[in-house]
Amino acid sequence: MRAVTKGEPPSALPARLAREPGRWIGAALLAAAVATLATEAYLVVADRTASGARVSRTDQSFLVNGLGQGHRIGQTFVMRADGLDGIRLNAVAKGDTDDGELALALYEVTRDQESAAVVGAEHLLFQDRVAVDTATRYPTFLFAFPPIDQSYGRSYRVDIWMPEPRPAAGIGLWATEGRSSEDGTLFINGLSGYAELVFEARATRATVWARLRHRFGGVGLTLLLLLAASAHAALFVVLHAIAAGPDARTEPRE
Repeated sequence: MRAVTKGEPPSALPARLAREPGRWIGAALLAAAVATLATEAYLVVADRTASGARVSRTDQSFLVNGLGQGHRIGQTFVMRADGLDGIRLNAVAKGDTDDGELALALYEVTRDQESAAVVGAEHLLFQDRVAVDTATRYPTFLFAFPPIDQSYGRSYRVDIWMPEPRPAAGIGLWATEGRSSEDGTLFINGLSGYAELVFEARATRATVWARLRHRFGGVGLTLLLLLAASAHAALFVVLHAIAAGPDARTEPRE
């Protein structure tokens, strides 16, 4: 005699799944929609640092001296991200240094496209000082300043010098021979050379959200968000209809 057990026999499970595919399809579609929304939220609001222009240290790199003798060293570059808020430089202590300071200044400049020289008006954006031992304590140091929201595609120059030159202060800045960045040039006392400083211009707020806000403005961004919300709502309605479709069956009458 065959024993009778409570519950649904295992052989009935595949048949039940075959009769109710909409429930499993709906669960899979809901999981995919949640994953899509989470990915979109991360891409839009995640705060991350982007490099807008940079020159790396290579075998062709060398040290630029002369800060202690009163030289003014500059580097031009074109920023390729909005939100420029810092420039990382490589300074090295050569021999004995003292308690002097380095001055740093950031300018927005116009450029001669043929000669790559800085011409016309220049606008001082920010200026700061840093102690020599702070600048040379680690392999790199950061010249930070308030974010420049609309910095994409604009030309800048960073200058480094000693307000009170001290010949005993052996400080060198790493530079790389040739042209590595877009339209970048190294300047020493206003004279350009076939080299560039080792640097990285960064933008901490280079997010999709920041770019949308600056591109469309407040009203335009609000309308864009409403359009996106409507599109997502329509997507959920369609997914619900697809998931409920297979189960919308009527039982045959007796």
